Amino acid sequence: MPAFSNILHTIAPPISAHERLQIHTTHDIVGYPSLDPTVYAVFARVMSQVEGGDLLVIQRGSELRSRGRNVSEVGYRGAILGSRNSGWNDGPWWRDNTSKRDLGAVNGLVEGTKLARANAEAYAVEFFSEKGGLEEASRNAANVASETNPTRSSDIFLAIQAIRVPSEQNLFGHSQEQTSDSTDAGAKSKDDTMMAFAIYLHDPIHSIDFSVVSQTLPTQWIEWMEAEADQEDELPSAIRAMVEQGGVDAREWVSEWVEETLSLSIGIIAQRYVARRMGVGAGGNDQVLPRVRAEDQTAGEAARAL
Repeated sequence: MPAFSNILHTIAPPISAHERLQIHTTHDIVGYPSLDPTVYAVFARVMSQVEGGDLLVIQRGSELRSRGRNVSEVGYRGAILGSRNSGWNDGPWWRDNTSKRDLGAVNGLVEGTKLARANAEAYAVEFFSEKGGLEEASRNAANVASETNPTRSSDIFLAIQAIRVPSEQNLFGHSQEQTSDSTDAGAKSKDDTMMAFAIYLHDPIHSIDFSVVSQTLPTQWIEWMEAEADQEDELPSAIRAMVEQGGVDAREWVSEWVEETLSLSIGIIAQRYVARRMGVGAGGNDQVLPRVRAEDQTAGEAARAL
């Protein structure tokens, strides 16, 4: 039985043991901590459901770290707040006033989601064009594993796009008349718009695409995060008013909710991707598909592409 198991693993190696997931991230977020550690932590959490494995997070060619390998300290493209290794939990980074923060949000749900997909697909085309094109990459992925090339690399392209969406005033039984009465005539409510993240995962080799729109956040929260500080006390006027009244700097807890919103949304994408690759839920049931079929025992990676 052990010998038979070894043969199966050689013919159709599990995603966990013989495959490295290389996640290429792209976004227009500046002034915030790098998203690469967040993406890595989320995918590593999902990958922990399968045994072993290797994981890489890359933004435009910048390698972050590899599970099971030495940590690479190549600089992050998105981390511009002092240390190149600064993260969401590395102290009060939101007090840094040397750089302007900007989520790079666009207006509209349709426009934002289309842009996220276009960015992921364009990044994939750019990446594979330097390696002979998508067809050549597909042929390489279909090659049978050997002692000289025991590990497969799957390139995943993850686009993150912040979007502004209108607040749904008619939900929860509120009528338009009630909404109009609660707002002064001619005055614009701060709840008129909300902020969300459109996330698109694109794996052209395995023909897998997943997308999600995150939980919305009040736009005012993001305005607090991105407000420029006054030169006098290095605090934005709105934040200074909070502190003077004995309150807590809102940026402290807003930063936590922004990170958790991103982590949850990316986590759902990661879980769906790994489940699809492992065959969970395929064919209308929740059973993992057989890894080996008699007709394609030598198909290598192509046999496992779902």
